[in-house]
Amino acid sequence: MSKVSKLEELLDKLLKEAQNLLAALVVDLDGLIIARSSVKGFDEELIGAIMAILDQTINKIKRYAETSFGSGTFDTNDFQLFYMELGNNIPAIFVLVADHSNNIDQFIPYSYIVAEKISSILSNHDTSLQIPKLDNEGELILPAEEYNKNNVRKITLVGSETVGKTKLARMYCGDNFKENGVYKPTIGIAILEKELQILKDYNLKLYIFDLGGARSFAKIRRFYYEYSDAVLILFDYSQSDTIAKIPDWIEESQHSLRNRAIPHILVGNKIDLAENLEDINMKAQNLADQYNIPFFETSAFTGEGIDELFTFLISNLF
Repeated sequence: MSKVSKLEELLDKLLKEAQNLLAALVVDLDGLIIARSSVKGFDEELIGAIMAILDQTINKIKRYAETSFGSGTFDTNDFQLFYMELGNNIPAIFVLVADHSNNIDQFIPYSYIVAEKISSILSNHDTSLQIPKLDNEGELILPAEEYNKNNVRKITLVGSETVGKTKLARMYCGDNFKENGVYKPTIGIAILEKELQILKDYNLKLYIFDLGGARSFAKIRRFYYEYSDAVLILFDYSQSDTIAKIPDWIEESQHSLRNRAIPHILVGNKIDLAENLEDINMKAQNLADQYNIPFFETSAFTGEGIDELFTFLISNLF
């Protein structure tokens, strides 16, 4: 299946779930459509008008921002538009279109799941075209929750960019992820899953939310904290500045959870690359003691400590 076919199938699925959207498009930085999907009756003339408006916006942004377009919403006389850049390495923009009778903001957190898949397709990474369903209130319904919510747990991974959240999650879940030497940041939400047989007649389904670490992504992360049953906060042993940001991550999580108490675990990743191991370990342990949370060390490259981390999480916190 070609990239365009995959993208259009993904956009079709998005419109099926987010039924109040009128159209979804992937466009390049010159304003040309790469892939699109729209509801019946949304004709070429309307698409053309939207692309003309978007092209003006892109050109205005180019004048002031040489490196990033970010994301944003704006209104026309007839439509609401939301756009987001698909990462610095992906020269494309993802666009949603709604009319004024619906609030496009309600679809933005959900759209980041689709955006991550679009980014993966454009980067030639394997990705499932399946996306979670939405209920009548616009809340996520993960596949296993359709059968038995009591057997589902959701774990959120947060931390600064490049600390290894994605690789750690993929290592644990057994995802066949091929390294190509190029760092691809998580620009949306990647959802991985793993099924565990806890007892003879009891299976547990884990969903791991791998959230983008960019500062601009904070408003979307807040939405996904609310789904969480546990939060893993990662720092990178090879980047000592990432441990200094741990208090900010804990504060963000606690603020988003609105005093709902769920387990938090501090995770020092890339232990195989540590140079000042004792010094960083001491700082991390002091932080863990300060916030009264467990502390684990892992390597998403070798797999060291990952099974122990999740075994502890499942055995002691669920």
